Amino acid sequence: MKKGVQEYRKTAALALASLLLIALCISSVSAIGVMGAKYMNSIAPGKTDVHNITISLSADDKATDVQIDVLGFGQTPRQNYITLEPAEDLSPYSARTFITLSQSTVHLEPGKSQTVTATIKVPQDVGSGGRYALISVHGAAKIGEFIATGVTIPVIITVSGTTPTVTGSIETVDMGKVILGQPITITTTLKNTGNYHYYNTKNNITIKDVNGNLVCDYSTNPSIFAIIPGNTVIYIATPEIQNLPVGTYTVNSKVIQESGTVLDEKSTTFEVKTNYVPPVTESNITLTPTSAGTLTSPDGRYSVSFPQGAVLGDALVTLKPYSKDQLKAAPTDANLGATSFEITGLTGLLNKDATVRVAYSADDLAAANGDATQLKLAYFDAAQGAWVILPTQVNTVSKTLTATTNHLSVWAIMVASSSTGETAPGAATTQSPVPMTVVLVSIIIAVIAIGSNTRKRK
Repeated sequence: MKKGVQEYRKTAALALASLLLIALCISSVSAIGVMGAKYMNSIAPGKTDVHNITISLSADDKATDVQIDVLGFGQTPRQNYITLEPAEDLSPYSARTFITLSQSTVHLEPGKSQTVTATIKVPQDVGSGGRYALISVHGAAKIGEFIATGVTIPVIITVSGTTPTVTGSIETVDMGKVILGQPITITTTLKNTGNYHYYNTKNNITIKDVNGNLVCDYSTNPSIFAIIPGNTVIYIATPEIQNLPVGTYTVNSKVIQESGTVLDEKSTTFEVKTNYVPPVTESNITLTPTSAGTLTSPDGRYSVSFPQGAVLGDALVTLKPYSKDQLKAAPTDANLGATSFEITGLTGLLNKDATVRVAYSADDLAAANGDATQLKLAYFDAAQGAWVILPTQVNTVSKTLTATTNHLSVWAIMVASSSTGETAPGAATTQSPVPMTVVLVSIIIAVIAIGSNTRKRK
């Protein structure tokens, strides 16, 4: 018996130590420092330049091996730079094969640095415009070790003595669906059709009604990324439009260079079938334990009434918009309506239930095929990874939905049967990730339980 207990304790201790070691390893990732994190210069055909990359490790980090790779210069539709392996790097504007490194791996001791030289030799017959590559500096992966953080170095070469072609073509302007109470998003797709990059481009959007009256004039912030030749990227405009009556409108999209030169423009029309109103405007209220309070949106479509004692300490509670595109999928036997919003300000539950009142829209009613009794208020429980559909009072005269809750969260109007209870039928399709601490505790409990059973059997 004594031997069995000792073995059990030893097994449990080893399991606990291993789990804690894993947790520590996950959180202890070396941070690589890089000087020379961008190369941008002009080189004549047949000429050579060098770029020094100094790689360092802080004194608090562990010794590590670092890999340096020359890769192709890719770009996502959202304009972010991505590395391309040689087999994927098919662009005629690639500079990957122009670059050689003095060494491809270095070993770094804590508090030390090493310098790697990148030699860039431009061929005599390179052509005109720009040439592009990425140098990736990252931890060298080994079995049983964690990869250190990395840095990607853009290499942007202007072929001097040549005339660059700076052009772009708008391929599509997508207005999306205009939904009452949801933000309007206009996506413009542009392809760099020239042989040279451009920085600080922005997208200008104008909307006019059938009489030519200007409804909206909006510009995105200048892009922080260079748009590389041959790549197709998108610009996402989210103009704040107060109201759009029923009718047909024309949206014009321009992509403009930093100099003010228009790269391209394209127009399209869209139709508004029900009077559009914008998403809820962010508003807030400071609650105290000794008084009641009501948080109401400026347009009066949303309100949250808190009774006295709803909070145990002063709390700033905020009502703000939440895009339907960001919502988790509806549970089984239910569908998302058009309205969504978020209530924030507490990390836990209310001490007393609040009353949430929301005006449903024509789009919500259309989602329920005209049957308002099918509309329910629901919140997303992030801890459970599931929607909770609440018993909801429907007022077809004021066109409002009312429910009580102690939970502040992301909210939406759902279309569900009248028999739906407190919890939505079915589980949400997307589950929240389980925290590592929960996993560790669960495994430790399991180890102890196994050991306890073993001890009983002995």
